[in-house]
Amino acid sequence: MVIAREWIVDRAILPDRVQASTRVASIDGRIVAVDQMAAGPEAERLNGTLLPGFVDLQVNGAGGRSVDEATPEALQVVAEAVWKGGATAFLPTLITAPWPQLLEQVRATAQWLKQWHQEDGTPGPGAEPLGLHLEGPFLSTPGAHPEEHFVDPTPERIRELLDAADGTLRLVTIGNARNGAPAAAKQLTDAGVTVALGHCDRGDQFTDCVDLGATAVTHLFNVMGPLHHRTLGPAALALDDARVTCPIIVDGVHVAPAMVRNAFAVLGPDRTVLVTDAVSAAGMPDGTYSLSGIEVTAKDGVVRDANNNLAGSALTMALAARNFLQFVEKAGPWTLGKVASTNPARLIGCSEHGELACEQRAAFTLLADDGTFTAIR
Repeated sequence: MVIAREWIVDRAILPDRVQASTRVASIDGRIVAVDQMAAGPEAERLNGTLLPGFVDLQVNGAGGRSVDEATPEALQVVAEAVWKGGATAFLPTLITAPWPQLLEQVRATAQWLKQWHQEDGTPGPGAEPLGLHLEGPFLSTPGAHPEEHFVDPTPERIRELLDAADGTLRLVTIGNARNGAPAAAKQLTDAGVTVALGHCDRGDQFTDCVDLGATAVTHLFNVMGPLHHRTLGPAALALDDARVTCPIIVDGVHVAPAMVRNAFAVLGPDRTVLVTDAVSAAGMPDGTYSLSGIEVTAKDGVVRDANNNLAGSALTMALAARNFLQFVEKAGPWTLGKVASTNPARLIGCSEHGELACEQRAAFTLLADDGTFTAIR
């Protein structure tokens, strides 16, 4: 059965412009028209600005459940909470754990990823999981990660990881100072996996890793050591290197609003990405939650571990987008579409998301005139 949908919206964020009075049509979940033709009688009216669906590259959990549980039930709760938070697609993210345990989590999550679509190919409920992000254990500086489980990214471990993920691995974060980091960046990139550098407080091997394929950092400024004007760490090197895209946690706590503005002034709309680094507290009231077996506490929307380290966030993409527009006053909906959708999709090589254009997924985020964000499929 063919499923055809049609929408008419006040404004639409297209790759090269903001267009008024736009009709968007889809067949079987794919956009087939973006124009200003008259809409049919069955078209759904949307009041506000239609953006390409937000893509969140770093989701450790949401809705009270954690990705590291690696069960279909928990992962489905996370996907639905991400959707409620305004994003239409995401990367479930696993953090550091004992290597054998982590591989089991990778296998279980990969199996769920492959089964998320219905048997007829239509999307499952919630935000679409685009693949897996592994943040650890190839790190150098712990933050909230259990440092005792850090390991070097040897060729053997990378092969084990790729085998366990079975084609679902999209993004891996590596500490650039770890032994073998540049070679691992090349090995992963050659396998079609995007490599980000993060959780490292030294600049050692940073440029070597970028030369061999790394194209991003994981949460700019956070767990990167101080930003110094003579001793260049990962944050300064990332800002200076035009090859590097920089995801930022825009909650006003991980990075102060003034530093968000400073970063955007350097990076511009093409190298900035919004991420949540959400944990199970996202979309939930303040309380005690779990992050890979670590007890974390959400208070006033800020998540910390027992040592008072920031431990992920309670952000949704809707909140991150609202904060970005507030912090960076010169940014508007077109820029937001770039940093919350186009750039993250392109960073991980996802050609089906990120733009309002024909052949793209018919998955959108609507910015209503009252400032709220809603995911639409």
